[in-house]
Amino acid sequence: MNDTPQSKGGKARAELLAPEERSRIARTAAQSRWENSPPKAISGAADRPIRIADIQVPCYVLDDGRRVITMGGMVDTLNIARGGSMKRGMSRLELFISGKFIKPFISSDLHERVRNPIRFRIGKTFAYGFDSDTLIDIAEAVIAADNAGELQTQQKGISFQCRVITSSLTRIGLIALIDEATGYQTKRDSDELQKILEAYIRPEHRPWVRTIPPEFSKEIYRVYGWSYSQSNRGPRYAGKLIRQLIYEKLPTPVLPELDAKNPSGAKYQRKHRHHQFLTDKIGLEHFKTQVVSVMTLLRASPDKKTFQVLLERVFGEQMSFAFDDDHNA
Repeated sequence: MNDTPQSKGGKARAELLAPEERSRIARTAAQSRWENSPPKAISGAADRPIRIADIQVPCYVLDDGRRVITMGGMVDTLNIARGGSMKRGMSRLELFISGKFIKPFISSDLHERVRNPIRFRIGKTFAYGFDSDTLIDIAEAVIAADNAGELQTQQKGISFQCRVITSSLTRIGLIALIDEATGYQTKRDSDELQKILEAYIRPEHRPWVRTIPPEFSKEIYRVYGWSYSQSNRGPRYAGKLIRQLIYEKLPTPVLPELDAKNPSGAKYQRKHRHHQFLTDKIGLEHFKTQVVSVMTLLRASPDKKTFQVLLERVFGEQMSFAFDDDHNA
């Protein structure tokens, strides 16, 4: 069917709009549709939250595929106080991002998302929340404001929390965490799993380059009381620790796929390092982020017991291990 003059004119006007403006118009239209027929939560429950740092965060998967964090969960995760002064018609989160110190770092698209939270059904009740990307976007904006020296003293706690969020989570990693907590992981279509694998794993391995700095290994040995030297490969359990601390924090399907692409031989040795199969932009960046995050906790730990406490405080139960004292096993 040929385009009508009206439709051609509409397309021409749309092409003149900035991408953020087109996105805002599309979101407003979608919001209008959702108000008449709001999406429904198909996975998730109040007693199945994810844990970010030491905070339980309610989350759901909607029937249109969006992963959402409840409004209250978003405020608590960012360590924003619920009390204090309010403005009529503004949520606590919108009031925060509208502050004069933060606002210059908030895009118009992000402000629009916060101003118009997602209204969705949980059974017979209604709730409000935000897509998972919004959490990362706000955290990155707060960190940018802090790096520019624009935050007030009382906002430093929020900045610290945002650094914890971005050091322990990526966008795809947060989606995988929500899917696991809500049970949607078992319902997820195989093509979604394939998208995650394509984002994280290369068809062929790359040449080896040092990815885990020597300082990381030194800190593990110090915390666990092991003797370290450059020529010493160390206890076999050290390799198991790296697997648990780093690789198991990648999205759920990634490690089994790495094991399949890079199997161990008869002597439990692999031809390549797993990280050689990770994609540059997403897989390897998530890997490096996890290394930095764990190394920060190692440096802050005088011993193994303190390290375990910090792990659970930052990563929650998703990072609690049955650590084996027989590290040569």
